[in-house]
Amino acid sequence: MRVLVTGVSGFIGEHLAKHLLEKGHKVRGASRWLDSPFPREEKYEHVTIEDPFSKKAWREITSEANAVVHLIAKTHTQDAGDLSDLSEYRLTNVDITKALFEASWKAGVKRFIYMSSIKAVGEETSPGEAFAEDSPCKPVDPCGISKREAEEMILKYRGKMSTVVLRAPLVYGPGVKGNFLRLMEEVEKGTPLPLASVKNARSLAFTGNLSAAVVKILEAETLAGGIYHVADDEKPSTPELIEMMAAVMGAKPRLFYSPTGLLEKVAGFSGRGEMVKKLTRSLVVSHERLKNELEFKPPYSLRRGLELTCGKGRRSRDS
Repeated sequence: MRVLVTGVSGFIGEHLAKHLLEKGHKVRGASRWLDSPFPREEKYEHVTIEDPFSKKAWREITSEANAVVHLIAKTHTQDAGDLSDLSEYRLTNVDITKALFEASWKAGVKRFIYMSSIKAVGEETSPGEAFAEDSPCKPVDPCGISKREAEEMILKYRGKMSTVVLRAPLVYGPGVKGNFLRLMEEVEKGTPLPLASVKNARSLAFTGNLSAAVVKILEAETLAGGIYHVADDEKPSTPELIEMMAAVMGAKPRLFYSPTGLLEKVAGFSGRGEMVKKLTRSLVVSHERLKNELEFKPPYSLRRGLELTCGKGRRSRDS
C-alpha cells in the first residue's frame, strides 16, 4: 500500500511512518520541513508542502497514494478556557484538513484517516463514565473545538471515500515532550508530588498501540468507517502512573497527601489550573468499537509502553 502521512516530522508522524515501513508499506511523508526522518529508507519518500492550504499542491502529493493519514495539527493551548486563538486553530485544524480531504478525493485516494483527539469530545469524565464514539461532543478549548469542526466537515462528505476519524487521548512514547515529559523528569529527580490523595482514572495511548491501530484500519478489507477511539487497555490513576514510571526508571516515587480541591485551587491562582486538572481528574476513553469491529487488541501494555518511553537507556535510543 502507498500511504501518505502528513505531519511526518512530528512526534506521532515519525513513529507511525516507521511502523508502516516495518509492515512493508510504501510511505510518502509530507511536512513543512526539508529534513526527512528516514533519509535512507528505500520505501520512503519525503516531500515538502509549501502551501498546505492549496488543494492543487495536495493533489500533486496525493496523486499516487492509496491512503492518507492526516496528522498535521495545532494542538497546544495554554488555557483551556481561552477561546481568543480559535481562528488560528481553525486555520490549521479545519482549513488545511479541508484542502487535503478534497484533494485526496479528487486524486482517487481509497481511504482517509483523520487523526483527531478525545478533546473533540471533552476534557474529563465523571466517575464510572467513559467517552465512547457516540458520546455527546462538548469541547471546551480551541484545539478541541477546531478538531470537532474538522471531524464534522469530513464526516459530512465521507461518502466520497472510505473515511475514518481516529481519536486518541494523550499519546506517549520514546521522544515524548510536553507535560508527560515534565512529569517523567520530576519523578526521576525524586521531586515530592502532592498527588497521593488523587483517585482518578486516565486513559493514555502508547505510540506503538496507536500505530498498530492505524495499520489495522488501513489494511481492513471492509470498514464501516466513521469514528473510532484508540487507547491503552489500562486506565491508571495518577499515583499509579507515577509509581509505574518510577519503577521502570529505577527511581523512588515521592508522593504525599494534599486535598485535591485545595491543590486545584492553589494551581488556579498560579495559572496552572488546567495542567493540574489533567493530573487530578479523570478522562476515560472506551475503544470497544475498534476491538469489536476490527478485532483489534493493543499490542503493548502500559508497563511495556512506559519501559520503552522512560525506562533505563531511553536517552541513547532517542538521541
